[in-house]
Amino acid sequence: MPSICLAIASADGVSVCDHLARSTSYLLLEIEDGRITSGAWRTRASDTCGNHASFVEMLRGAQAVICGGIGQGAADSLAAHGIEPLVVEGSHSIDEAVNRYLAGSLVTSGERVCLCH
Repeated sequence: MPSICLAIASADGVSVCDHLARSTSYLLLEIEDGRITSGAWRTRASDTCGNHASFVEMLRGAQAVICGGIGQGAADSLAAHGIEPLVVEGSHSIDEAVNRYLAGSLVTSGERVCLCH
């Protein structure tokens, strides 16, 4: 497995947020050879959907972000910055999502779900 910076969107620091644009924090993990080598939290003050610039900046350096839902506008903003959204099916704790990602068993969806409209 190549080196990657993986982000996980959260609103409570425990679970994967069900909507990327409403996340108030992002756990960024450096992963090398299938192992986590470092991690750091980045937070933002607002959970207002539609402010794509703030969360794109928070995810700078990440190649992918795990979230529970995302609107097409946010997906387009991420793609323009080389960040792949990994939309998980169902609710997950951060630990569960990361462990499944590392094991290659994280179930994702290509569906773009914005909960704001």
